[in-house]
Amino acid sequence: MAPERLILTPEEMAYYSRQLVLADIGPSGQARLKKAKVLVAGVGGLGCQSSAQLTSMGVGFLRLVDKDVVETSNLQRQHLYDFGVVGYPKAEAAALRLRRMNPYVEVEPLPMAINPWTAGGLLDGIDLVLDGLDRLTPRLALNRACVERGIPYIFGAAITHVGNTTTVVPGESPCLECWQGSIDESAIPTCATVGVTPSVISVVASIQVSEAVRILLGKKPLLSGKLFYVDMAELDFQSVSLAKVPSCHACGSGQTEPPPFEPVSEVCGRDGRRVFTISPKEPARLQMATLSSRVKAAGLNVDLASGLGVTASRDGLRVSFFSTGCAVVEGAESRDEAVSLYARVVRIPLG
Repeated sequence: MAPERLILTPEEMAYYSRQLVLADIGPSGQARLKKAKVLVAGVGGLGCQSSAQLTSMGVGFLRLVDKDVVETSNLQRQHLYDFGVVGYPKAEAAALRLRRMNPYVEVEPLPMAINPWTAGGLLDGIDLVLDGLDRLTPRLALNRACVERGIPYIFGAAITHVGNTTTVVPGESPCLECWQGSIDESAIPTCATVGVTPSVISVVASIQVSEAVRILLGKKPLLSGKLFYVDMAELDFQSVSLAKVPSCHACGSGQTEPPPFEPVSEVCGRDGRRVFTISPKEPARLQMATLSSRVKAAGLNVDLASGLGVTASRDGLRVSFFSTGCAVVEGAESRDEAVSLYARVVRIPLG
């Protein structure tokens, strides 16, 4: 394969000078990174760390996807954010910070949900996917879309003091569904219930980025077919082999239909209040001015209006509406109340 033609400006050469002298990167490798396009799925703990590293290393295009807003409780470990962006859509707040970090990288924020109906479109033009999600359902949807399109998918997870990561190379390695497809998501603990330390997040994200850069530079990943396990409490690092499942529904002979579309999910509560996330089957393109006026008409007080979202409140209710039609409703007494409020403001069908 012919070496990549150097396409770096003098300013970029100065920015990346400490990478350009690395024998395994050099000018041609840096040019490859600049041409690469990566999807970071979830801009929470792992996604903040991995997107910051990819940005500083000069990966030319990042697509950030997240359907949540910045909360004060995120700041302990999600270091792209500060108090100034609490209430912003995470994807938007992360993009603002990353553009300041490296103006030579293009960042596309998408405040939307990842599910079996959106995953495929999110991969358009993408070379590689880094997983920073915290739920199994969107992970499996993204895994399947990557397998179908032959796009490498780098899984990562962290909780309390432990974490793990593996690299899925479609057609070569076991996919995520091979070893996680039968897990009951309701039995999986969350950061909100058991906590997580920033140190384990940093280690797992760094390993994910190392694998991503290897692939983008044309090298074989080291964790294809292996699960790397990290325990920071015991400073223990191990790897185990993973096996492909011939009957896997994603990469094997098994056949399965997508689950019924469910636009409303109840997630871990905050401060004892119920939290619902609402996502249309197809992303919308709502104008922020229109959304703000509808929020006011619904009797809500606009607390924050950003480029991609509006956060509003009233009598213990706190709601964030995104330009894509997604919403986070905190403090509703029931699913019906959350959906009714969504219908009055967003006014698009959920099915």
